[in-house]
Amino acid sequence: MRHNCRLNLRNMVRIMSATVFFLFTFLIFFSCRHGSAKKRGEDGVSLRQVLYVQSLYNHHPGEEILPELEAVTDSMRREGRNPYYFAALNILIDRLFSVGRYVEADSLAVRMMYEAFEDNDSLAMAMAKRVRAQMFFKLSQPERALRELEPAVGFISSPIHHNVSEFGTATSIREWLWIIAREMGDTMRMNQAGMAYARMVRQNCRENNWMDSTGHYPATALAFLAERAFSRGDIRSAKLYLDSAGHEIRPSIPSRAYEHLYSVRSMVRASGRDWNGALADADTLICAHKDFPWFYVKDLLLKAGILNMAGRHEESAEVYSEYVAFRDSLSRKITDRRLQDLTLLYRTEIDREQKRAERFRLYALATVIMLLVVLLALSLLRAERVRKRNRILVERLKEFDHAAMSVVRKDEKQVSGEISLIDKLDRYMDHEKPYTDPALSRKELAEFCGISQDNLGQLIKSEKGMSVRNYINSYRLEEARHVLGSESEESIGDLAVRLGFGTSRTLQRAFKERYDMSPTQYRTATQELKGSGNQ
Repeated sequence: MRHNCRLNLRNMVRIMSATVFFLFTFLIFFSCRHGSAKKRGEDGVSLRQVLYVQSLYNHHPGEEILPELEAVTDSMRREGRNPYYFAALNILIDRLFSVGRYVEADSLAVRMMYEAFEDNDSLAMAMAKRVRAQMFFKLSQPERALRELEPAVGFISSPIHHNVSEFGTATSIREWLWIIAREMGDTMRMNQAGMAYARMVRQNCRENNWMDSTGHYPATALAFLAERAFSRGDIRSAKLYLDSAGHEIRPSIPSRAYEHLYSVRSMVRASGRDWNGALADADTLICAHKDFPWFYVKDLLLKAGILNMAGRHEESAEVYSEYVAFRDSLSRKITDRRLQDLTLLYRTEIDREQKRAERFRLYALATVIMLLVVLLALSLLRAERVRKRNRILVERLKEFDHAAMSVVRKDEKQVSGEISLIDKLDRYMDHEKPYTDPALSRKELAEFCGISQDNLGQLIKSEKGMSVRNYINSYRLEEARHVLGSESEESIGDLAVRLGFGTSRTLQRAFKERYDMSPTQYRTATQELKGSGNQ
């Protein structure tokens, strides 16, 4: 009966354990599924928000959409920074700069870099680098733009993951490298960037069966390939690429999406004396860039150049006059604000550098202070250890003195008959203290003992194991130790002169070698012992 009860109890325990394990596993699975669904939901909302921001940017080129762009990006920031937030912030920065609010744009770009660094988000760091490079390019500083943009290539993983943010950022970086290199006349770097852009687009289409509904990416990739062929003198291949690119144009998409196609095609057509086609492309660029003065001016020059090559010099002069008038208009309406903001932009950079330098100095000062505190603490600990050791040495020396005095008194009572020559010399040194004479030498001691100087040296060497000079100094040091351990206030210098050392430095060096502490440390340790009642 008991055996059956034990079996039932074991079975019940096993059943309960299995039930608890099953419930625990189910809860984990449910929470994971719930968390994944929640994450997918959050990503979906963020994607819709960044697409909305991009749509506003594409269809409203002016300043009136800035409040709405700022509201959306602030909302995304509060909900949690993610790649979609950084993409939206990138669009806002670009629009701020486009309308001439340079300082605000640069401040946001710097904040974006710091936030990306905090989140360890390499893609966002690449976006921040790209948008700052765009600003420097538009401020007619292509070399600085290139220095800012080139490191961004290393922030994108290779091969790239073809999601919206990473693919868009990677291709945009190569696109701007192409633009900057073309402006600088660096054909090799321009073609490298164009080829990299085309490979990314081709790989995305092939591996993901992706079709760009806007036609922007394939048209741009083909335009870059056409420019590469054109720079090598292969006009036929350039025209084939451009014909293929022309089929990607969508009438419903703003012509600015195909700006590189029109730019390259205008030059290729002009080289083939297709003046009307070249001028049509130049006019398309002028219309596309009417809200982007840094490109619009170049388009006017492009058109003037094509007209001049076509022999239409009067029209070329008119377009060039329009270019001059537009440039003068910019000088009156925009340049003052641009220069002022540009000055503020550099001043902001200088302020940031100064603040970084101040922070570095503060960190360095704090580090030095910490090191000094540590060194002071270690010094105090070492001093305390030395002080304790000195006290122990003084105590042992005092004990040795007491023991030595007892032995001397006992020997004096028991002495009968003649004593040895070394004992006679020791008593003479103890009672007469001839060592206080700085001129004391082996000659005087040999005369006292009635032996030659050589025999004196041999006697002291055999009995004491030291030279005559060290024998004399040993008495001087013992006398110095007793004076330092007494109530005497005699200075170290006076003591050195009185005991025959001549200088305080000689006394200190000899004292340190014999007792492993300085005279001052010995005096201090003796006073501490007396103060503690151990004397």
